[in-house]
Amino acid sequence: MGKNKHGTHKVRGWWLSFLLIVMALHGIFGTALYYTVRTQDTLDRPWIISLMVLHSLMNVIAAAGVWEWKKWGLQLYAASTVLALFVGLVSVGIWSVFYMFLPFVILGWAIRTKWDYFD
Repeated sequence: MGKNKHGTHKVRGWWLSFLLIVMALHGIFGTALYYTVRTQDTLDRPWIISLMVLHSLMNVIAAAGVWEWKKWGLQLYAASTVLALFVGLVSVGIWSVFYMFLPFVILGWAIRTKWDYFD
């Protein structure tokens, strides 16, 4: 897991490890699902599905970045959340804000004591 800039050992813990694995798996399955749906002829707004494919891929990359304690992983996840909020508001409405923002809040809670670990 390595050491942070202060020389202390970085401990991810089971809860954060579990969340990052779920985040990566959700992104992988989401990418496959959205890509499959994107190819259907009956889709009235295919650009929304394309953006969700991008969002899912960003989540997989962000999970890998956070796993390696990289600040860009957090920044990418924040950007992915903003993209998902935009798509949710355009496609399904205001109730999607809770669903799209909640994972970001949960991750923030899980790393609240680990900010110094990030490079």
